[in-house]
Amino acid sequence: MSGSTKKKFKKGDLLIREGEAGECAYVIEAGNVEILVQRGGQPIQIGVRGPGSLIGEMAMIDDKPRTATVRATEDCDVLEITREDFARRVESADPVVKMVMRVITNRYRDMIGRTNSFVSITPDANAGHAENSDEVHDIALSAIKIHNELKIAMEQKQLTLFYQPIIDVQNMKIAGFEALMRWKHPEKGMISPGVFIPVAEESGLIVDLSRFALDVASDAVQGLQKAAKKELVPEKPIFVGVNFSVKDFADTDLFAQIEKTLKEKGTKPEQIHLEVTESLLMEEPEAAKAALEKCREFGLDVSIDDFGTGYSSLSYLHYFPIDTLKIDQSFIRAMTSHKASLVLVKSIVTLAKNLGMKIIAEGVETEEEARIVRDLGVEWVQGFWFAKPMPFDDAAKFLQEWQPPAL
Repeated sequence: MSGSTKKKFKKGDLLIREGEAGECAYVIEAGNVEILVQRGGQPIQIGVRGPGSLIGEMAMIDDKPRTATVRATEDCDVLEITREDFARRVESADPVVKMVMRVITNRYRDMIGRTNSFVSITPDANAGHAENSDEVHDIALSAIKIHNELKIAMEQKQLTLFYQPIIDVQNMKIAGFEALMRWKHPEKGMISPGVFIPVAEESGLIVDLSRFALDVASDAVQGLQKAAKKELVPEKPIFVGVNFSVKDFADTDLFAQIEKTLKEKGTKPEQIHLEVTESLLMEEPEAAKAALEKCREFGLDVSIDDFGTGYSSLSYLHYFPIDTLKIDQSFIRAMTSHKASLVLVKSIVTLAKNLGMKIIAEGVETEEEARIVRDLGVEWVQGFWFAKPMPFDDAAKFLQEWQPPAL
């Protein structure tokens, strides 16, 4: 798997050699290095770098030879960023970001060239201080570290799925669950999806996470169905919603992977709901439409997650094959205090019903909210008032012991 990898260098080792092609960059986690340039056949130190520094990135940006040699002045631990991973990130960057990056690199190379022509060069022990105090620099380094740890988490099976019940509020039955990714770090404990999911999306690891989620959910839904007390579930099989990202839909093998997984697991297509966001549909409309049509023909339900928070273009509702709308929790929570939010929820419910779609109200946290959406005709609800996300064993127990509240 491409990306950032931990490496060790001994004191005296060369991390980078002047004049060579740049196939990688490094983030120093521990130890110090010196930056050297050749002058009159002799290496001259022009700077040092320590923990938190990024080195070797220029040659990957403009494909020119290394401008300096980097040598370890003590034992070092580093994260290696491969050219392949770097190129993928650059390709997905905003065009303005790409342009600025090139300009900065050219200016820096020009500065190095002019520096090498000086009669004398004074080593600057604090050369890396300014860039390391830069907020954007720190954010980038943090993302690289999370990416590396996330790769390890996948290899060491630190990732798991939690399941939040989705309730048929009209009949007070457990219709299904949404599968939510959880990362239990051995030292840091539970890491929020809000931290690692964006990093996974930027690095491309999200495709591996989605396949992992689909694989686990396909097994889990069968186990949950077997565990369910008949009185607590509808006649139709219960389902599990699995989230997919825009990176997944850029993969031409998406449908083939889904079909292969379900057939191997013996999972019925109607037991897996694909959850996608509005922004995904608008970013890759043609690819998304083609993939979703295949999934729907196969028998999978397509759900739009967080409806109302993205582009909010009503035109795509009939353009894409959509079965279910999930009304974002921000609207649900505001219903009782803002009349406009209640009117908006009513409009979404009416629109969805006219288009033959089912509705899930997200983020229901009070009895009043549950009663309102039920009276509006919403079929399914999801939220803390009914149950929080839980591990598989607790979800199986929930299917046996849940006591439907009176509304």
